[in-house]
Amino acid sequence: MSGRRQTVLIASSIEHFFAPCPRGLEAVLAAELARLAAQEIALSDGGVAFAGDLALAYRANLESRIASRILWRVGGGAYRDERDLYALAHAIDWKRHFKPHRTLRVDVAATRSPLQSLEFATLRVKDAVCDRFRAESGVRPSVDKRQPDVRIYVYLTERDATIYVDTSGEPLFKRGFRRDTEEAPLRENLAAGLLALTGWQRETALLDP
Repeated sequence: MSGRRQTVLIASSIEHFFAPCPRGLEAVLAAELARLAAQEIALSDGGVAFAGDLALAYRANLESRIASRILWRVGGGAYRDERDLYALAHAIDWKRHFKPHRTLRVDVAATRSPLQSLEFATLRVKDAVCDRFRAESGVRPSVDKRQPDVRIYVYLTERDATIYVDTSGEPLFKRGFRRDTEEAPLRENLAAGLLALTGWQRETALLDP
């Protein structure tokens, strides 16, 4: 979800989320999310799944030092082809998550997916979202690939698809912590994760050779 405009997301009490992070930092991210009172924490390669209310997602966006973004799981299921992806995306009550006058962008990533073209898969998911809105309200959202109000992410494995709404907008390492930069600076969340791995405490001097 873009930071350009204020968008209100509506959710029930307990939702499921996924926080991507640089590989190797999953354990320290999980510990960080636990301190934020996240539930059902589960580590995977490249991120951490967790559960909580939407307020927790907002808090994670504000306070997580290690997550790259916070994705809200809104649907998914088994699939075999692009028609199945269309059906999975069309089944989601999208008006619960954003209004049709918002612009959107869809991104699809995959691991061992049988699909021949992720570009076509992306198109079919976008069509499903727009068709659902048009059928219910007569209005469909527009696509904006550069600065969308809402970002939809789809992750495909060999047999399953998971559909997310991004609650972060720009990656969290772009939150404005950096004031002055040197050549080839580390991303803030990677640097924070490396510090967490060392167990460094603020009371201790930090030497950066």
